[in-house]
Amino acid sequence: MRKFISAAVGVGLAAGLLAVVPAGAADHLDAPLVKNDGRTDINDVYVYNSPRNDGKVILTMTVNPVAGVQSPETFAPGVPYVFEIDTNGDAVADRRIGIAFTGADRAGRQRYIVLGPDFGAVGTTGHDVALRDYATNKQVGRARADLHDDPFFFDLAAFRNGLAFCPGGVGTNFFTGLNVTAITLEIPKTAITDGDTTTGVWARTTDMSGNTIDRMGRPAINTVFNTTDADKDAFNAGYPVDDQANFRANVVGTLLALGNDQATADGLADFLLPDIITIDLAQPSAFPNGRALSDDVIDTELNLITGGAVPSDCVANDNRFVNHFPYLGRPNR
Repeated sequence: MRKFISAAVGVGLAAGLLAVVPAGAADHLDAPLVKNDGRTDINDVYVYNSPRNDGKVILTMTVNPVAGVQSPETFAPGVPYVFEIDTNGDAVADRRIGIAFTGADRAGRQRYIVLGPDFGAVGTTGHDVALRDYATNKQVGRARADLHDDPFFFDLAAFRNGLAFCPGGVGTNFFTGLNVTAITLEIPKTAITDGDTTTGVWARTTDMSGNTIDRMGRPAINTVFNTTDADKDAFNAGYPVDDQANFRANVVGTLLALGNDQATADGLADFLLPDIITIDLAQPSAFPNGRALSDDVIDTELNLITGGAVPSDCVANDNRFVNHFPYLGRPNR
C-alpha cells in the first residue's frame, strides 16, 4: 500500500483525488455546462459481465464526444472521473472508484491513477494497467484509458427530425466513424456487490471541489426527459437519490406527451428513476440488466417509452469490437 501511494504522489494526483472521491452529466452534449469542455462530458456508461473472465465485471465510461474534432483526445487533468456504486438499492453510493489524470506530454500520453475501495494502479494512457490489491499487491484486475471508436449507435438526425425514424425502412448511425475517449476497468464482481449479485452503477465527473459537472447511469434519461437547459444542468449536478423528487414530473410529463396513459407513465417513471444502471451479475448482461457494448439501448427505450408505437430507429450495431480487453473498437483514423 505505501509503495503504491508513493508512486501516485509522484504523478501529483493522489491528494486531489482522495479529497474529492469520498465526498458526497448524461449522453453526448446533453446540457449547456458539459458543452464547455467535452473532456468532462460523459457520453455513455457500460456495465457487463466480463466475456473472458468469470468472476469479473467490466465498467466503461466514455467521454469526449466526437473526439479529435469537437472535443480533445485527452482526459481533463485534475478532474476526477468516478464510478459510483450502490450495493444496497438506496440510490446512494456505498463505494467509489476514482480515476484522475495528469496533463499530456508531447506525444499526447497522460499518467493516471485509479483508486478503488481495495485496489489501485498508476499507469499511462494507451496501455493496459494492472490493478493491484493494496494489502497483498496481487493483481485483481486491469484498467485502460484510451481513444476508441464510439460504441454508441443511433439515428440522431431522425431523432432531431421529429422522431422520423426508419425513412424507407432504414436508419443511419450518426456515430459511425466517430471517436471517444474511454476508461475501462475489469474488476472482481465482489468489488461492486455486497453479499449478493445485484448492484447499481453510475458515473460522474467533478471539479476539484467535489461539485458534479456531469453524471449518467442509463442512456438518454437527461437528454429525453429534461427539456430546459436549466433542468438539464440541474439534473447533471444532482444525485440519483433526489431524482424522483426533483425530476419525476418531467419524466411523467414527457411520457404522457408520448401517448402513454397516467398509470403507464407513473410505472415507467418508477422504473426510469433514479438514473442508475442496475444489474444482477448472476444473469446475462443485456440492457436493462446492465449494459453491454452491443446492446441496442435505443430500440429498447423507444419501444418502452412509446408503448411500442416507435419500436426502433432502424440502426443496428455497426461497431467492430475486439474480443479482448478493453473490448471497445479501435479508433477511426
